Amino acid sequence: MFTRIPTVLRSQELIDKSFLKASKITEPYHPKIEDKIRKEIIDRISTIESITCTHLLKLVKKFPTIEKLHPFYEDMIDLMFDVDQYKVSLSKAQWAAERIQVLSTEIIGQLKKSKTIEKLNRLMKEYYGRYSSIIKSIDKDLQFLSKCRDWMRKIPDIDAEMPTFIIAGMPNVGKSSLLSKLTGNEPKVAIYPFTTQTISIGYMQLNNQKIQIIDTPGILDRPMEERNEMEIKSILSLRDIKGVIIFLIDPTGHSSYTMEQQENLYREVKQRFTSPIIRVQTKADLTEERIEKLAVSTSTMQGFDTLKEVMTSMIGMR
Repeated sequence: MFTRIPTVLRSQELIDKSFLKASKITEPYHPKIEDKIRKEIIDRISTIESITCTHLLKLVKKFPTIEKLHPFYEDMIDLMFDVDQYKVSLSKAQWAAERIQVLSTEIIGQLKKSKTIEKLNRLMKEYYGRYSSIIKSIDKDLQFLSKCRDWMRKIPDIDAEMPTFIIAGMPNVGKSSLLSKLTGNEPKVAIYPFTTQTISIGYMQLNNQKIQIIDTPGILDRPMEERNEMEIKSILSLRDIKGVIIFLIDPTGHSSYTMEQQENLYREVKQRFTSPIIRVQTKADLTEERIEKLAVSTSTMQGFDTLKEVMTSMIGMR
């Protein structure tokens, strides 16, 4: 979602890029040297204005409007940086573009009326100086927006409006295997903000509708008390996703976690998330014991048809 935000040039980079392009402009022969110089300067100013304003206005357009974002992304961004400063920096980029446009129009108007080479060169130097001052005045804002861009690009590309199932459960209970078997494709992997973990995102068709399945290794697989405040807030932002949680339980002991530990995690997830929860027993081929109504095996595909029927019935629930 945020991969389309363009690279943010710092003030000096923008100045250098504009001036370099302008310096390459030369005007063909004119009978009067004053006309030749005037035309060159006007073309250079127009080029500087075009390069600068295009870049700044593109930033304003491509950076997202916070109020228009889905609550999941809004929460993520609010955790990452000062949203008020973000809005101020974008408004300053807009302001700078508008000031450059006004300045360019003003100086070009004066150039058209100027008769001497001395006056033409003086106006060019005046433009370059005033232009540079405007751009340098927003350097801290451009630097801040550059950091915002880098942070935003780390947010997982989750379709917050698509019907979604979030797989949870202790480590080694079969979450990644379930995702693989349900989707049949290599999932997208994204770093989850403020944790050292990644999430995997896969897609499948249920009842002719595309759904999104999120595997949460390292995310919804251990008590919140083991995490810092930023991690907790980041993880709880998943509550903004319209989804159903598939909580996996492994009674075989192969995951190295006791049933008590798994039940404690289940209670915590249920307490912190308002989403509907499907409890699913995994590794059904390894034991005849059935502790859940839904029991599946990723090795034999046992129980998958029933699981899909339940998932289909819960699409759209929240």
